[in-house]
Amino acid sequence: MMTFSSKTCIGWLAGLAIAAGSLTAHAEEPTPIRIGWVNWSDTEIAVKLADTALRDHLKQPVKLVLADIGIQFQALANGNIDLIPMVWLPNTHKAFYDKYQDKLEDLGVLYEGRIGMAVPTSIPTSELATVEDLNKPEVRQKLDGKILTSEVGNGQYKLTEKAIKEYKLEGYKMVASSESGMLSELDRNLKRDKWALINAWSPHWMFAKWPLRYLDDPKQIFGGAEQIHAIARKGFSAEHPDVARFFANFKIPKADLEKLMATARDSSADKVVAEYYAANKPRFEAMFGSQTASATVSQ
Repeated sequence: MMTFSSKTCIGWLAGLAIAAGSLTAHAEEPTPIRIGWVNWSDTEIAVKLADTALRDHLKQPVKLVLADIGIQFQALANGNIDLIPMVWLPNTHKAFYDKYQDKLEDLGVLYEGRIGMAVPTSIPTSELATVEDLNKPEVRQKLDGKILTSEVGNGQYKLTEKAIKEYKLEGYKMVASSESGMLSELDRNLKRDKWALINAWSPHWMFAKWPLRYLDDPKQIFGGAEQIHAIARKGFSAEHPDVARFFANFKIPKADLEKLMATARDSSADKVVAEYYAANKPRFEAMFGSQTASATVSQ
C-alpha cells in the first residue's frame, strides 16, 4: 500500500507540474499585434507581407482588423488597434492624421504613391486634360456628371469634395461604392465606349488592366507624390521595439507591389504573398535590424 500510494502521489505531482508548466507557457505567449487595414489592393499585399514576416521572424501573433480608414484612425487613438500601415501623407489622410496626431507615432514610409482623378486614354486630351476641363458642358454631358469613387468619407473622397468646390464643378456628383464596385462600373463604361471619370490611385493594378491617365490638377488639390506611412498608437514603439524597427525598415519596391497586385487577381493575395516572402526572405530578415537578428539566433 505504501509503495502504491507513493507511486500514485509522485505521478499526480508530476502531472500537476506538467499542467502548471503548460499554463505558464500559455500565459507567456505574446499578445497579438492588432494591425488595421482597409480593403485596398495595395494595402492587402502590404499587411499580409508584414503579418508573414512578424510571425516567421519574431513568432509574433498578429490580428488583422478590417475597417474603413476613419474608423481605423479612431481605433488607433483609443488604443483599440496597434498600427495601420496605409496612411497616405501629406494630403490624402491629412484631416484624419491632424485630428489624432497627438495620440499617434509615425513608424516610417513603406512606399510612394499618387492619387487623383483619372480617365481612359481614349478620351482626347484636346477635350479633357485637366480637372478644370470638367467644367466644359460637353465634357460634363459625356461623363453624365458622375465621378466614380470608392468608399464614402475616405481621404480621397474628402479631397474630391474639396476639388468640386475649388474648381466649381457644378452638375457633378460622386457615385460611391467600393474599390471593386468602382472598377466594375469603369469596366462596363469602357465596354460600351462610354466616357468615365474615376478617383484613382497608384500603385494599383487598374493602370495595368486599363489604359488610364491622371487629369492635371493645377490647384494641387490632390497634391503630388504621396508617401504611405505605417502609423502606430502612442507608446507602441516602447512596448514593441522589434516590431517598430521592422516597420521603420519595411520597404516595398513599387514595381514589385504592382506585379503582386496584378498576379493576386488571378490567384489570391495569400498565395502571392507567401511566394514573394519565400523568394525574398533574406531581405525581410534584414528589415528587423541587427539587434533583433542576434536576439533571434540566440533563442
